[in-house]
Amino acid sequence: MPNADRRASFPGEQLMRSLDLKLVRDLWRLKGQVLAVGLVIASGVGVLVMSLTALDSLEETAKAYYERYRFAHVFAGVKRAPESLARRIADIPGVQTVETRISKYAILDLPHFADPAIGRLISIPEHGESLLNKLALRQGRLVAPGRENEVVLSEPFADAHGFVL
Repeated sequence: MPNADRRASFPGEQLMRSLDLKLVRDLWRLKGQVLAVGLVIASGVGVLVMSLTALDSLEETAKAYYERYRFAHVFAGVKRAPESLARRIADIPGVQTVETRISKYAILDLPHFADPAIGRLISIPEHGESLLNKLALRQGRLVAPGRENEVVLSEPFADAHGFVL
């Protein structure tokens, strides 16, 4: 019999076999707790993977949105500047597109409000699409050229004040 004359191949091997057997028996007795700890660890890993996947998806969606609507990377505000300044800014190395706009705050007298509201008015090109910060229209249309009595409203502003398009 080959196992009859079995000897330890290194000192302490018998002790290691005994400890391994004890470990297996202890784990079997604590199987409920071991299973619970395993499930908690697996849940934590699952939440981590899910969170990283969601973060990656949000970053990709934001990047695609910014590219689709040509969102500007840099904004510069001045009180008054000649249009020729835009050409000089376009000549700066690394600048791909420059578009000038007029932006002013205005006091708005709205019905159903006792106090006047403050609104921000931003110009849009008279003809054609914006080169930068393209408008994402969810409803309606852009302002028609030559029509001075039309505006484009932000959806939250229209909803908050009960404007219907």
